[in-house]
Amino acid sequence: MKKKYAGIDYPLLLSEFKHLCRVMKLILSLLLLCASTVFSVNVNSQTARVNIVANELTVKEIINQIEEQTDFLFVYNNEKVDLNHRISFNASDVSVFNVLNQIFRNLDIVYVMEGNNILLMKKGTLPQQDTKLLKGIVKDQSGEPVIGANVVVKGTTNGTVTDLNGNFTLEVADTDILLVSFIGYMSREIPVGNKKSLDISLLEDSKTLDEVVVVGYGTQKKVNLTGAVNVISDKDFKDRQASTVSQLLQGAAPGFNFDIGTQNGFEPGATMNISIRGMGSLNGGSPYVVIDGFPGDLNNLNPEDIESVSVLKDAAASAIYGARAPYGVILITTKKGKRNEKVSVSYTGNLIVKTAQKLPESLDSYTWTRVLNEAGDNMGGHPFSNETIDRVIAYQKGDFDYIRNSIPNWPDGATIFGAMPEGNVWNNANLNYANTDWWDIYFGNSVNQKHDISLHGGTDKVSYYFSAGYMDDSSVLNFGTDYFKRLNTLGKISVAITDWWDFGYETRFAKKIREKPNMTKEGDYSFMYRHISRNYPITPLYDGFGNYMFESHIPSIESGTDKQDDIDYWNNFRMEIRPLKGWKINADFAYNVYNQEISNVEKYIYTYDVNNQPYENGISIPNNLLRRKYIKKYWTTNIFTSYDFNINEDHNFTVLAGMQFERGDESWVQGYKTDLISEKVPSFPNATGDALLSEALAHNSTESYFARVNYNYKERYLFEANARYDGSYVFRDGKRWGVFPSFSAGWNLYNEPFWKNIEPYVNTMKIRASWGQLGNQNISPYSDLELIPISSDKLNWIFNYGSTKPVGYTSAPGLVNRNLTWETATTTNVGVDMSFLNNRLSATADWFERRTTDMVGPSQAMPGVLGANVPRENNSTLRTRGWEISVNWKQTLENGLSYNIGASLYDYKSVVTKYFNPTGTLSTWYEGAEVGDIWGYTVNDLFRTKEDLDSYLSKVDLTHIAANWNTGDLKYEDINNDGKVNNGTNTIDDHGDLSIIGNDQPHYQYTINGGVSYKGFDFSMLWKGVAKKDMYFYRMSNIYWGFTNGWWESCLTPGHLDYFRDQPGTKYSGLYEGDANINTDAYWPRPYLNSTEEAKNKNNANTRYLQNAAYLRLQNVQLGYSFPRSVTSKMHLEKLRIYFSGENLLTFSKLPNGIDPVAPVGFPEGGGGDYFGTAGTGRLTYGADRIYSIGLTVTY
Repeated sequence: MKKKYAGIDYPLLLSEFKHLCRVMKLILSLLLLCASTVFSVNVNSQTARVNIVANELTVKEIINQIEEQTDFLFVYNNEKVDLNHRISFNASDVSVFNVLNQIFRNLDIVYVMEGNNILLMKKGTLPQQDTKLLKGIVKDQSGEPVIGANVVVKGTTNGTVTDLNGNFTLEVADTDILLVSFIGYMSREIPVGNKKSLDISLLEDSKTLDEVVVVGYGTQKKVNLTGAVNVISDKDFKDRQASTVSQLLQGAAPGFNFDIGTQNGFEPGATMNISIRGMGSLNGGSPYVVIDGFPGDLNNLNPEDIESVSVLKDAAASAIYGARAPYGVILITTKKGKRNEKVSVSYTGNLIVKTAQKLPESLDSYTWTRVLNEAGDNMGGHPFSNETIDRVIAYQKGDFDYIRNSIPNWPDGATIFGAMPEGNVWNNANLNYANTDWWDIYFGNSVNQKHDISLHGGTDKVSYYFSAGYMDDSSVLNFGTDYFKRLNTLGKISVAITDWWDFGYETRFAKKIREKPNMTKEGDYSFMYRHISRNYPITPLYDGFGNYMFESHIPSIESGTDKQDDIDYWNNFRMEIRPLKGWKINADFAYNVYNQEISNVEKYIYTYDVNNQPYENGISIPNNLLRRKYIKKYWTTNIFTSYDFNINEDHNFTVLAGMQFERGDESWVQGYKTDLISEKVPSFPNATGDALLSEALAHNSTESYFARVNYNYKERYLFEANARYDGSYVFRDGKRWGVFPSFSAGWNLYNEPFWKNIEPYVNTMKIRASWGQLGNQNISPYSDLELIPISSDKLNWIFNYGSTKPVGYTSAPGLVNRNLTWETATTTNVGVDMSFLNNRLSATADWFERRTTDMVGPSQAMPGVLGANVPRENNSTLRTRGWEISVNWKQTLENGLSYNIGASLYDYKSVVTKYFNPTGTLSTWYEGAEVGDIWGYTVNDLFRTKEDLDSYLSKVDLTHIAANWNTGDLKYEDINNDGKVNNGTNTIDDHGDLSIIGNDQPHYQYTINGGVSYKGFDFSMLWKGVAKKDMYFYRMSNIYWGFTNGWWESCLTPGHLDYFRDQPGTKYSGLYEGDANINTDAYWPRPYLNSTEEAKNKNNANTRYLQNAAYLRLQNVQLGYSFPRSVTSKMHLEKLRIYFSGENLLTFSKLPNGIDPVAPVGFPEGGGGDYFGTAGTGRLTYGADRIYSIGLTVTY
């Protein structure tokens, strides 16, 4: 939706306000309805009616029928109440009380109503005066109800179990002690005392809990894992409002690395690059994502559908996936229904408000013009005349009579000042005189919404889960069409055909729409932020007649858009047969169709001349349309079998073997035409220009065989072996297949007899070790084929001038390397898992090494007479070493308060150990190079005085850097004392005065998380940070430097005013007038409006301006309240929760406002801009919005 600056388009603004009011009114009405229901008399529960069919059934069986049809729960003591009497009784639409009166008529049983609980007692025996009915609820440490927990009076058989909501009712005395227990949790003893109700929380017992972890082609008990695996539960995604799963995974597990690799930053619907344990290959590579057993795109999922995520980090854990998984695996399991589960419907709705990241602060136009004039004094000349500055002063004073009189050709009827008429048009450069805060004009906020609904349940034969989700995510820009929308549906059904044969079907659908401004021919989306960052405060928003100025770039932003519509559709079929105990045969098949439609419409940009007449701006001529349609058809099948068995119940084995086949076909066709007749109907028949068509086709396929053996002895000694035999289409025959094995072992020391003496101090301890190899097929396919290039252009040579030139020709193929084969990643991992203090404190530590060999790198140089590029070879090696530590504390207090706190810290270093670089040049990789190293010069200070400058230049030659030097320039140090500052031969053996001054990779990454829950209230938070990271910003990084080589590209803020000045200021030049302007103790160097002079101080990475890019971000914070069962039961609800959730609310960073430490790359301005690999770094892009959300969850 288009949004206008305040004061413009009142009807649209009013419409948005009304829409927001309607949404808030709806939510308020729902809350009021809930509240009114709570305080109303629950007539239905008192008059509940049932249908009973009993033919010689026991009283207990009839009671079960009543419980199934109503909200009533019967409470009784088995020793005192005999419910084994058999009765024949039929009733239709009869009240519960009539049924009870009928069945107990001839029995010695009486009943007492207590809310939704019905207490049964032997006739003639009422509760003694020293006993009472005690109600309670049993929850886990996250506040979820524990179903089926045993609640027994200690030393007796008087007890009960909790219902589906964790509730229980029991007849007790004040002196009794309750023993509460459940499998996988630590038992608790609770004194009754004078309490009438109890809220009991159980803590997981990590020693006895048989937690099951999803691994490749199956599951394993966590206690038996020998690989490096992290499990992320659905609680980490629940009720969070980032638009994609990759954003939500930030900070969820140690070893996860995230960055925004595009120039568009955190645009609506932004996806993040993910790596596990650092760089895997110099040729790229990312984790293999598996969704419910099949490869997929995690960013197409609805986060609310995710049940768990398993992160497989080492080769032992991921080897079963072979060549697809050399750099880790992300296994995502979506939610499903359960057998014998009652139907449950859940709805969650969110109202979301987004505000922009911290933005730079503008200078007023008078300060801005004077400091740029001073930069021009240093070199480049004054960009702003005295007359212009006089008008700036008058504008800020509101002296519009002066302005009108100073402009002799001021247009008749023009009433808005700030713009300068120039001939027949309004000036779009340095003649205007307004005072505009563009940051405030461009950025505002957006209101979005998110809705999710799900239904699940099951019988003894069938389970099902269905869900739908919708979200919209609009940008915080006040202009243009800039949004992302996603619609998801998921359906799952599982059927037990027999006791030994199951069949399942899953359908998953995702539709995504992304529409954004394309700036017509001015640039693209990232280029728009270039314009925003270089805004001129002298440029007015409107011309003299109230039309947007062209240089505001709003006409460009609101003209054309790029729209992308993606549909991801999966159909998955599963079958499991269990011929014998422990033996499973699985056959899975999936078919995926992915469609993408792109429609880019570049419209005319209309601006107005000084006569208030519109005209087509030349930069937008001709208007045009580009359409592209892409389709991918993919199918895959997994067939595998596993067998579990044991020998003497001590030696436990699991054997798995299987095969996988996959095939994909891709194609796209693209058309382009100019000169649209009507921009309201952008279509090819509506365009008169020449049509340009292009098309591409692609194919891929793999075939794999895999096997795994697991062994454990009394869950004490653990061993696992994996092997995968992969064949890939990207290699030729003879090089196509690869074998990739892995081995791992573990030792659960706490299961040893000698551990009993240690157990009070260290409850559990497991040592793990693994080794494995995996292949990487991430190279261009068909690299071993001599493909003949075909061109559809005209053949412009050979034929005589004026003769007909044929269209279409071929050229000679390039040289190929027929011996290209797999890159191989060999991973070693050693880890330990421990718990202390009754398992409340747990800790995990891992050390790992990944060595990628046979990486594709440059070949040996050949003589130039060869006349062709030399193909690449498998000849490079990269080694990555690192470690991870995570610590967690969980505790539940006697008063029911549960809390948890956790932290993780991890780091890695990637080093090139082999690379063909015979000269050792620093312009590419070399042996010993650490990934991310920044080579630069040593600069400790500026030249503060002329004497210091002359003295230094008499001893040190700086001509390699620049020819002209002045006070305020950088003082480059001659660290090798050879009398000159240079980079030598720019090699590792002779790098002159260059040295490694920093590293731009994130180091010592950490997370901190915590949560508290008490009596329905819950609070959680997640912090993510990087303790060490360096960045150097090249000279066109205007957000950082402020001044650039041209006044039109500068981005000046108050933080840039501490620049070197050694001359008095005037009314028209300098920050201050007179000697007050002099500032020779400045932080920033002398500014210039000249490319050469500006470059000497900024283009060479150096220690003085190397920046600390470490940061700490509050990734998520939540505060919620779940209404108690006593309230929700009256509304016939299972759960009612309201909550507040916030994303990216706080960021602590030393980088300037406008540079997001996670997304620091914008449009690369200034030629190639590739200075030490920092092209685009430090330019403005879409930073992470601060997101505020109010949500409501209702479960029936």
